Amino acid sequence: MKKRFLVLIIVVCVLLPATLSAAMVGLSIGATAQYNQNFAEMKTSMEDGDFGSDLIKFENYTIGADVRLKILIAEIDMVGMFGKATVGTDDYTTISVLTTGGISLDIMNFARIGFGMGPRFNVLIDNDMDIFILDSSGTSVDSMDGLGEAFINSPVAYRATLDFKLGNMMLGLNYTVDSDYTFKNWQEIDKLFTNSPDQGTVGISFLLSLI
Repeated sequence: MKKRFLVLIIVVCVLLPATLSAAMVGLSIGATAQYNQNFAEMKTSMEDGDFGSDLIKFENYTIGADVRLKILIAEIDMVGMFGKATVGTDDYTTISVLTTGGISLDIMNFARIGFGMGPRFNVLIDNDMDIFILDSSGTSVDSMDGLGEAFINSPVAYRATLDFKLGNMMLGLNYTVDSDYTFKNWQEIDKLFTNSPDQGTVGISFLLSLI
């Protein structure tokens, strides 16, 4: 009982100052780049001596947009990674959309750490600018009800962020791990850890704080 009380006191002492020092609402938007190799592959490249040359190759990165809404210590992130795909004879611009909800803590108004989890689904845009949203099975979603189904059926990823504040700008690292877990089958918690942590990917983000 005493140990639980001590843990509670420590949590309050950590979270309360962070809550009081944080702005009520924050909105940041910017660009992100994700390295295409996972962390395990990066370690292999380091051992083989190829990591340095691979790191500076633009084709080894996927570029995207990063939007974050922060309310006290709660934060909602939306990340869209851009790519290309051909389905049949049609060419598409693809956006892999990851939406996470979690917490974000400011440290001495110098850095910000966050952690969140949420589903990943895909958006396809053809040459006529028609938009198709695909659920985890690759089926096109054609209604708001279908969008809700895609949200709960799509596999969940979890994402950790570490950002350094530079005035109204933030420069930081992020680490994302995908899983087979879905909100529809919420009781299958073991699927949240189907991929080991070293299967995650590293990214960098450059954000401008609008609020």
